[in-house]
Amino acid sequence: MSVLKKYFLGDSVLWIITLLLLLLSIPAVYSASAMISHKSYHGDMHFLVRQISAVAFALLVIFIVSRINYKLWLKLIKFIFPIIIVILLFTLLTGVSHNDAKRWFLIPLIGIEVQTSELAKIALIIFVAASLATKRNDAEVHDSKVKIAVWTSVLTIGLIFPADLSSALMILVIIGIVMFIGSVQLKKIYKIILIAGAAFVVYMLIAEAYHLPGRLSTWTHRIEVFLGDDTELHSDETYQLDISKMAIVNGGFRGQGPGNGTVRYLLPQSHSDFIFAFIVEEYGFFMALFIISLYGALFYRGIRIARKTGSLFAAYLAIGLTVAIVMQALINIGVSVGALPVTGQTLPLISMGRTSLFVTSFSIGVIINISKMTDVSDDAESNENVN
Repeated sequence: MSVLKKYFLGDSVLWIITLLLLLLSIPAVYSASAMISHKSYHGDMHFLVRQISAVAFALLVIFIVSRINYKLWLKLIKFIFPIIIVILLFTLLTGVSHNDAKRWFLIPLIGIEVQTSELAKIALIIFVAASLATKRNDAEVHDSKVKIAVWTSVLTIGLIFPADLSSALMILVIIGIVMFIGSVQLKKIYKIILIAGAAFVVYMLIAEAYHLPGRLSTWTHRIEVFLGDDTELHSDETYQLDISKMAIVNGGFRGQGPGNGTVRYLLPQSHSDFIFAFIVEEYGFFMALFIISLYGALFYRGIRIARKTGSLFAAYLAIGLTVAIVMQALINIGVSVGALPVTGQTLPLISMGRTSLFVTSFSIGVIINISKMTDVSDDAESNENVN
């Protein structure tokens, strides 16, 4: 155990939670994707190999990031964030589209696609945390940084929502929570919400007329289906949710057993968007409760780490990253049980999705580093200068 602690520094409970979620993803993704793999790749091992590789990569990312002093991101974010904004612009205008959603940016020369809203989410959390922690003893400088954070948040969310409304709304809530905890005046938080809401309304009014990029028809349809009367809706409109809820009911307490799930034959996204329903069908209610408990424990450890640190930047950063992971998990689970409209959000550390897995792993690595730095020294500066 002492040997493991030597290499896996920081909060050991958070390490265990992360490892359990990642290990759960391997049989879940394999079983859920076997049908698609067999049809597309003439064998059922393609996605299993990919997921094992993804898990190994995620652990490597966490291990490396957990050894990088979190204060480095305080210095680098002012260089990284402008790049993220440029990438968001390119994605909005010329991004790669999958399932009629233009959310991906193809990295030149490398040929790897990344979901830019995921990168923007973590970059904005770091930027806002850095802004809120800057020179709190100098009211004028602090107010200036807060204003910059507010308008930067509006710009970032505005570039995301035409192609990815669910991510934009989630980021809006996350940033609002961080700002609220950072004692930002409520009127400034309301300003973000009002400006974002006004921009959304204006966009809806002119999007169809001028053929602006976005998924207006998809948003309105999903909301209408979610709020509509089941007796008046066509079966095709509620197909995904009906299959997901049926899988959860079929799972019962004990589940149908590994490999006996039916969702993989009926839903093309059973290994990503609806993997929670698939897990419940095969492993039952107790596995669902176990997974939810793991995310609950992750939330508790993240908030505990934030409370223990003496650094405002570290506290805001840990809170923002923790809330981002757990909120995404709750949204995915909420969609699976029919409590929320279909969004396309993956289940962190379990669903297949390279960018999401990288961002989640990076976030956990940062949180672990904060816990490590807190354990090493409790005399961190309470105010940090982003300049």
